[in-house]
Amino acid sequence: MIMYEKFKKILPLGLLKKYESKIRAFIALLYVGKSFSCNLCDFKMSRFIVLKNQNKLCPKCGSLGRSRRLWSEISSDLDHKTVLHFSPPKRLSKKIKASNCKTYVTSDYAGEFKALKSLNIENIEEPNNTYDLIICYHILEHINKDLKAMSELFRILKPGGKGYIQTPFKEGAIYENPDITTPEDRLEHFGQDDHVRIYSAEGLIERLQSVGFYTELLSFKEEENNHYGFQTTEKIIVVTKPE
Repeated sequence: MIMYEKFKKILPLGLLKKYESKIRAFIALLYVGKSFSCNLCDFKMSRFIVLKNQNKLCPKCGSLGRSRRLWSEISSDLDHKTVLHFSPPKRLSKKIKASNCKTYVTSDYAGEFKALKSLNIENIEEPNNTYDLIICYHILEHINKDLKAMSELFRILKPGGKGYIQTPFKEGAIYENPDITTPEDRLEHFGQDDHVRIYSAEGLIERLQSVGFYTELLSFKEEENNHYGFQTTEKIIVVTKPE
């Protein structure tokens, strides 16, 4: 990761994006081994790159543990499905696109990820009952009108369809304050300068249920040095639209 950061400082952004895969392939040579694997790019390595927040990064494709975990959960449930993916990480997106899903639609409103569409999650320009599966990872904590966004997700999901939702979580109640508006204050209070709240899993589940979803909380605990570099503790909320 340190080496990649050096490339970021040296190369213009355009060149960095153009040659990112080649740069990562070069860096990955330093990590070749048999102890760990990435289930998104199938790279076998001696170790993951450990970030400051303890997330483990694949040195070859740049995937995070949460993306690798999500793939392990949805990979067997994509056949002939119509999928909508908000702000899709590059390697996970490539993996889903190569699956046997019927249609794969990607969206990124902020322009940070490569995507087919730029849908406003508070007012999604898609017909009712369109998608079998929706991935909404680390999105809702950025959204001011989160209940409106949840209602929109409910509207465009087909009856019986599923959604996989994750945000940063805390214990206790949801923490939000509409008076906290500056990037500096948001960083201090919510952990990132473009976040508008911190959810608890229970609080987010309550809001999702209030718009009509059935919910299931998946909780995971892993050994520190688990094979695929999953986070040691992680929660995913699976929502289902009643038939």
